[in-house]
Amino acid sequence: MTTSSPLVSIIVPVHNSLPHVPALLQRLAQQAQNRDEILLVDDASTDGGTPLLEAFVAEHPQAKLIRLDSPHGVARARNAALKAARGEYVWFADDDDLWSPDILDVFLEGATRSDADVVVCQAELRYPGRQSGAIIDGSARELIVSRQRACKLVLEGKIHGYLWNKLFRRSILGADPFLDMSSQSDFTGVVRALANSECVHLIPPVLYFHLVREGSVTRRKTPDLSNLERAHELAVELLPAGEVTGLTGAMNHFRAWFLVLPLAHTPTRVRAPWSIRRDGIRRARNAAQAVDMAQLRVRSRRTHHQVWLVTQLGTVYLVGLHAAQVFKRLGRRIRRR
Repeated sequence: MTTSSPLVSIIVPVHNSLPHVPALLQRLAQQAQNRDEILLVDDASTDGGTPLLEAFVAEHPQAKLIRLDSPHGVARARNAALKAARGEYVWFADDDDLWSPDILDVFLEGATRSDADVVVCQAELRYPGRQSGAIIDGSARELIVSRQRACKLVLEGKIHGYLWNKLFRRSILGADPFLDMSSQSDFTGVVRALANSECVHLIPPVLYFHLVREGSVTRRKTPDLSNLERAHELAVELLPAGEVTGLTGAMNHFRAWFLVLPLAHTPTRVRAPWSIRRDGIRRARNAAQAVDMAQLRVRSRRTHHQVWLVTQLGTVYLVGLHAAQVFKRLGRRIRRR
């Protein structure tokens, strides 16, 4: 490691990712400048990729390898890296994704110009076999907003819980910002950071490309639905005081689209066992009891309609979701022929 304080700490957790490690290290070697440090967290990998990480660190003075003695998951890996980070800013990347070579330059230009604590770019979602996909997160036009406005953008679904398309001032992340959960830990860190920020800068360029792969945490066939509930609770807890008025307005809408509908839809989307699907519907109907349906109808008729169907149809709604999923898969197969 270099002795001078770096400007950016690049944090990348790695766990049994040998097929992706060579390309990752090549990207990092091209990415990092003297201003940066690279923190690779080996979450007790057993696939033979560790020697490649060790060799990279030996060749690059600004890189450091943090090895965990047992697999703890990405949340603990990132928290461990933050304890070692020395940069003024932090950028998190996934080991199997792609990004623009100038992503940090563009981030830093935005942070310098606005003195922002968080800079958010747009990202692109890509699936196997596709060259391009949906644009996710961020804003198509430049926005420089306060903490209160940024938190409202989260509630409206305009800022998401993705880490990799955001640059954070390290001081606003605090200690252990990521809850130790198998999913939604990214969101908990983003919410904590925004709650501690003074200024958030959204920039329009698409600089990060997230590759969706089968078997990823968010697509497991046995999703832990309690993670959604914990993440929702944290968002409510960390909102600025002036924003919380019961469950009306933006918060009411947030409860519907972030909690109720994912509880109902996620198990079917990942083809979970029917016992988990039924549990999801039960949890969704319980969560919907706190939703002001009249207020929700004013804000979003579509979300209101979906929540109403969940509460009224219950298990019948599950059957409809399953049928829609089957027809969608059949349609894709027909189009491929």
